[in-house]
Amino acid sequence: MKEPSRFYSSLGLLLVLNVLVKPLWIFGIDRPVQNLSGTEVYGTYFSVFNFSFVLGFLLDWGLTQYMNRQLAADPAVFKKAAGHFLLLKLFLVFLYAAIVFALAAFSGVRDFQLLLLLILLQALGSFFLFTRAILTAQQWFRADAWFSVLDKVLMILVCGSFLLLPAWGPVTIEKFLLSQLTCTALALLTAFIFLRRKGFVFSFADKGWLKTRLFKEVLPYGLIVLLMSAHYRLDGFLVERIHPNGAQEAGIYAGAYRLLDAGNMAGYLVASFLLPFIAKQRERKEWVNEAVLNSRHLLMLFAVTAAATAIVLAPWLQSLLYHNRDPYAIEVMQFCIPALIGYSLVQVYGTVLTAAGHIRSFCLIISGALVLNILLNLAWIPVYGALGCCYAALVSQAGCGLAVFLTARAKTGVHTDLRSLVIYSLAGVMLFCFLYFGDPVISNKPLLLTAGCLLVLVLAVATKLADAGKWKQLFLHNK
Repeated sequence: MKEPSRFYSSLGLLLVLNVLVKPLWIFGIDRPVQNLSGTEVYGTYFSVFNFSFVLGFLLDWGLTQYMNRQLAADPAVFKKAAGHFLLLKLFLVFLYAAIVFALAAFSGVRDFQLLLLLILLQALGSFFLFTRAILTAQQWFRADAWFSVLDKVLMILVCGSFLLLPAWGPVTIEKFLLSQLTCTALALLTAFIFLRRKGFVFSFADKGWLKTRLFKEVLPYGLIVLLMSAHYRLDGFLVERIHPNGAQEAGIYAGAYRLLDAGNMAGYLVASFLLPFIAKQRERKEWVNEAVLNSRHLLMLFAVTAAATAIVLAPWLQSLLYHNRDPYAIEVMQFCIPALIGYSLVQVYGTVLTAAGHIRSFCLIISGALVLNILLNLAWIPVYGALGCCYAALVSQAGCGLAVFLTARAKTGVHTDLRSLVIYSLAGVMLFCFLYFGDPVISNKPLLLTAGCLLVLVLAVATKLADAGKWKQLFLHNK
């Protein structure tokens, strides 16, 4: 059982590092930048960022996912393609920049300096993810765990100096983006050096890769990236463009979405490990089932805990993070975070479908969810503003999560353990009741929340949803 042990120990390291570092980035750096720059200014940045993020599929077209899956399954053959994939990604950067500028002008975006900085940031980030995909495909999971936080550690050090040292002058979105660009470039350079020292060479000898066959094979992966990005991010752009007070609404939505995005990061990290693991161990059904189920248990328990917490303690969270108790912003937060439950199912079972080669089925599901999401946003944003985005996300993400769950079960035969779905619901209800009735009594909210999380953990252990031995493997490296 060496491979599952490596998977779990590395996954544990990845989660621990990200739990320590990325919340500090999101809440210690990104949040203060919003508070200092103002809701409307940050709302404009949030909108344009989402616009550039959604079109980020043009930087990759699925090459990273395709390379990750194929290199894990057949390393001897696909190492020869790495150099050509890198050159192709460089060409795609110019294509991406041209299309983004053209669509931005058509959509009425006029801050082209902000757009250029975001284009460069997305490009560097795409190359960094490409190098990390090689690490996980080579099963260097522990190295990837450290690289997953390297750029954020550098950003915390650099951006933190802007916030703490008055000599740097007032915080602006431009300074914020320039510091991110510098840190991402340094992280990318470090990743290339590491690969070189590990003996991974970007070969350009075999020129047979850049053919029509390659684009036909990677296009489904590109569609997945596009559809999922649009499903997750397009609402932030639409609310700023459609609503009469768009920048303000986008800023309020950004405050709640920050929490949702932070929560969904756990799902993304788990999926980044599941994809190459399933691709490599696809013949060992018992290992795959174990990895999928334990990943789902982890994400779903986290999701229901986050949802119950947001619904009950949103006033406290709003005051703590944004120093106000705006009833509208609180309501947006309460309806935004529960979408994480649907997100988690999509991350786990969308990864199962992708790794198993059922790309078409996954694309069809995401396409349907995206169309539903856009239609609901167009109908609800003019009336409800940021709340309309939350309503649309709740409906479309829940439907998408259920659809990928049922499809993965039917097409791959992966174990679903329906009993655990009841336990997730029970955990959410128990935590909600505990927080709801405890909120008026216990003034120390961190203590209240800690006690609630322990209650969920006790329930998981008591129902054997969380096996002590397997959870231990998440955090200990078994050599």
